[in-house]
Amino acid sequence: MKNPKFTLRKLFEQISPILINQPSSTSITIGLSKRFLIFQMLEKLTRRIEDDPHLNFISVLKNYKVLGKILDGTLYELHRDRNKLYFKNFFIDHDLYETVKKDLEWVYHKCEKSKELHEKIKEIKLTVTKRGVIVYDNYQKNQFNVLLMTIHSGTWMRKDVQEKQSISRQKRLLEEDIDTHKIYSNLVLEKGGIWIDNKASRFACDYNRSPSRAIYANKSEKWINKIWKEELTEQQRRWLMEGYHEFYFTLSRLIDTYRFNIIFDGHTMKNKKGRPEISFGTKYIPNFYMPIVRSMQRKLHNLYNPVLLNVPYFGGYILEWLSNQFPDVFIFSMEVNKKLYMSRNRRKVILKKLKDVSKNITNIFDIGDEI
Repeated sequence: MKNPKFTLRKLFEQISPILINQPSSTSITIGLSKRFLIFQMLEKLTRRIEDDPHLNFISVLKNYKVLGKILDGTLYELHRDRNKLYFKNFFIDHDLYETVKKDLEWVYHKCEKSKELHEKIKEIKLTVTKRGVIVYDNYQKNQFNVLLMTIHSGTWMRKDVQEKQSISRQKRLLEEDIDTHKIYSNLVLEKGGIWIDNKASRFACDYNRSPSRAIYANKSEKWINKIWKEELTEQQRRWLMEGYHEFYFTLSRLIDTYRFNIIFDGHTMKNKKGRPEISFGTKYIPNFYMPIVRSMQRKLHNLYNPVLLNVPYFGGYILEWLSNQFPDVFIFSMEVNKKLYMSRNRRKVILKKLKDVSKNITNIFDIGDEI
């Protein structure tokens, strides 16, 4: 995997006046003084990009062109433009646009009661893809930073894919990780780091599974025998897997560009017999970090009971993938039982309960103090 800084330096050296050959009769002649001025400007630009992780990240995304067009700006700028035509037309369909717009409004207005926090959140940098992957950049240089993933928080599905599913949208929503992003996001918004959120439903393509299992098959899920009433076309499958590979490309670029103290995968789970109120997935944590996790477990146990490890999930494919590439990184997942913030029939989020769970995870799950 190329180092972004090496790529920028290579580009800089290629157009530097130091390396310009004697002009031929067909070349464009640039005066030495102007060439030196261009050299200085390029050097400043290169240094700025290398010193700013976000600019570095964006430059690499645009250089590789894997994601196609992206939206990039501060939360204030994108929230300001959320009703403009270019913003509406950027997304694949209107439903996805409305989903992203709603999230922008929620994040923007959630801290208006605190002027200091609101001003800080307005300057958070956002990168948005056409498929609804949103990267929130609140990275604090030389401070504690977390990489937060809420990859199952989305429910959007392309209409032609939904039409081929035998499972209704209403039943599917009972299985989705509803509002997961609202539970965990304060870890980044109030503290520091990068948050990568996904608005697409895992029932179209699950980014927390290996490529061969990312698109669910009939009889692949214990809770339902038949998911598809009609097979997806090759073009539809290819389109879904393109999104899968785009996500992992973006994730790898983030890890290459930034430095994180911890990588955290946030989920919710259905309330079934034998399941705890909160669970940590610790299979891929280096043993060195386990005392920290157990300390967090004890703190949460004062509010929730029980708080267990690896019940029923020990960590999904995404943590396995990260662990294979970065075996010494502090990575783990968390599952919050839906009964803690949803109605008994699991069809409605109870806002006060959700806020309480989010606050407790943000305050008691104080990762910075533990490390």
